Amino acid sequence: MMAADDSLEEALRRYQENAFTDADVMGCTGLPARSIRQLIKARAVRTRSEDRGAGHIRKLDATTFKRLAVASALNGAGFSLTLAGQLAYLLPGDRLLYARYDPINVLCDEAQGVDPNSGLPPRRQMPPFDWFDPDKPAIADPENDRLLEIIDGRFVSLVFKQRSEPLFYGDLHNGGTAFVSWWPFRSHTSAVFFSTDADVGPKWEDPRSAADRIHPRFLNYREERHDADDDRLMLEARAAAQRPVFKTSINITLAIRLALRRYLGLELLLPVGTSVRANRSKPTALRSAHRPQRIRKTQ
Repeated sequence: MMAADDSLEEALRRYQENAFTDADVMGCTGLPARSIRQLIKARAVRTRSEDRGAGHIRKLDATTFKRLAVASALNGAGFSLTLAGQLAYLLPGDRLLYARYDPINVLCDEAQGVDPNSGLPPRRQMPPFDWFDPDKPAIADPENDRLLEIIDGRFVSLVFKQRSEPLFYGDLHNGGTAFVSWWPFRSHTSAVFFSTDADVGPKWEDPRSAADRIHPRFLNYREERHDADDDRLMLEARAAAQRPVFKTSINITLAIRLALRRYLGLELLLPVGTSVRANRSKPTALRSAHRPQRIRKTQ
C-alpha cells in the first residue's frame, strides 16, 4: 500500500507540471498519433510551445489533455475527427468541468498550501469522490456524470442529474456533419449571453485560457438563438427528448476520469495505435453519417 501511495504521489507531481506528451494522449485517451497530428495541423489544438524540429517533444496542458479525452470518446462513438474536435471544444461550462475532474483538486487540500517536502498540497483524509481511488475501479457515477447526447441524430445536449431536462445547446446539420451552436461561445464570459459589448470576445480569443485560443477556422462556427420559451426548434428538441427514436450517448466525464486514471497509473495504458471505439451498435443511418474521417479544411 505504501508503494502504491508513493507511486500515486509521484504521478500527481508529474501531473502538476501540466505538460502532457503525444504519448500520454495516445496511451491515456486512445487517440491515435495520426489524429493528434491532424488536429494540431488544423490548429485545433494549442501546444504549450511553438518550437518545432528534431528532438523537440511537443507538450500540451491539462485542459487540452482532458479535451482530447472527450474528442477521442466522440470519435470512438462514430463522429468524424473534425466534428469530435468541434463538439469537445464547444462544450458549455468546460472550464468548471475540467477543474472539478482534476485529481489534485479531488485528492489534495489546496487551501492548506503546498507541502515543501512533497511539492503538493497535503492529501485529504476523506476525498469528496472516489474517482481516483487506487483500490476501486473506474465506474459510471450517475450522481455526478455528464452525458453528451445527440437525440434523433440532430439535437445536441448535456444530460446530468442536477437538471430535470437536457441542456440543449446546438443541433447537427448536413447529415450530422456540421454543428450549429445555440450557446453563446462568441462571449467567453458565459454569464453574458449574446453580448454586443466590445470587451466580451469569443471563446477562442479568451485571454484567460491559452488552451482555448485555437484557430477559429477549424470550428467553422455558426450560432443561432433558440432560448425563447416559445421557440419552435427548442420545443421540437424537448419533444424529441421525451420520445427519442434513437440517440447517441457519450459519458464524457467517465472518459476524462479514465484518461486521468491511466495517466496516474491507476489503470492500464491503452496499446499504442488502439483507438477507443464505443457504441458500435448504432443504427446504420447514424453510423454512415458520422463515419470517422480525415479532417477537411474549411474554406
